[in-house]
Amino acid sequence: MAELVDYKCADCGSLESFHRERNGISCKACGSRIFMKLRRTGTKRLPAE
Repeated sequence: MAELVDYKCADCGSLESFHRERNGISCKACGSRIFMKLRRTGTKRLPAE
């Protein structure tokens, strides 16, 4: 099953979720096709060597 990926519209800022394999995505609010992929919410800690 394809997982959903969250994107933020570059024009209006609304959040959209799309399937990873889907092509031709557009914003439901403004119709723009320019998106930014959101960063992960956590941080990763590594031991200093």
